[in-house]
Amino acid sequence: MNHTTKDELQNKLLTKKLNYIIDEYIEGGKEELSVKTFGYARQNQVSNLCSDNPKSTTIKKIHMESIEKHHQIPLSIWDNSLAFEKEKIDQLIQSYRASLKADKISFDDEDSIFSDNKKLFENLKGVWYAYLYPSNPNSAQETEGIWIVETTIHDDYSVVDYWGNAAYLKLGKNQSLIIKEPYENSDLTVIRFSNRHVSFEHFRFTIVSNQNGTTEEMVNFGFYSRKKYSPKEAKEILGDMEKVQLKLNSSFEKRLREKGVVPS
Repeated sequence: MNHTTKDELQNKLLTKKLNYIIDEYIEGGKEELSVKTFGYARQNQVSNLCSDNPKSTTIKKIHMESIEKHHQIPLSIWDNSLAFEKEKIDQLIQSYRASLKADKISFDDEDSIFSDNKKLFENLKGVWYAYLYPSNPNSAQETEGIWIVETTIHDDYSVVDYWGNAAYLKLGKNQSLIIKEPYENSDLTVIRFSNRHVSFEHFRFTIVSNQNGTTEEMVNFGFYSRKKYSPKEAKEILGDMEKVQLKLNSSFEKRLREKGVVPS
């Protein structure tokens, strides 16, 4: 006998809400949400989110925040404690939009540590290719053990890569960030690069992420380029993997667990 889990019930609730929001509040429907809001290359990424299939991709906070930013849909409607009641959802949305208008809040405002550098953004928009070593080189056997990841930066500062991972671009005064939430989990990947080198159309980056299929962190150095290099050319530029990749030392984590003292 099949039993529906709590997570499955919550995902079904979120899916109902998402379908309702798309039908009632997003002009252009799934295509608008897929391409212009999330920056996905394929509409089926959003179709998966709208499916009742328990194996479909779960709606994540990054999707909710994108819908809030671009379509003025409050995060509160996604709360699992709020049942699927159309009148209540409509009321929350109308109240939220009214408060935005009254307070003159702009959805384009950035935190004070980020900048609005139009010239830099114009140089960043479009397609880039990222080159780096994965934690498991066997996952990139066809490209000589390196990842070549096509990445697109859209007009609304959203970023999407070849695998459909959604991200945000944040421009700092001297360095900028791409903050990514992989579609298969909620672990953040952070890519940092220097603004000074962007105009060269090839620049290095530092990426902090988890090793494949684990919660163990790693630091990788790689580079972005407008040019699509052959795997051999890219590997020559990257050099030895041991010199551009640092994985979490398990003995360090063990020492921290054993010797770390909580202040009394």
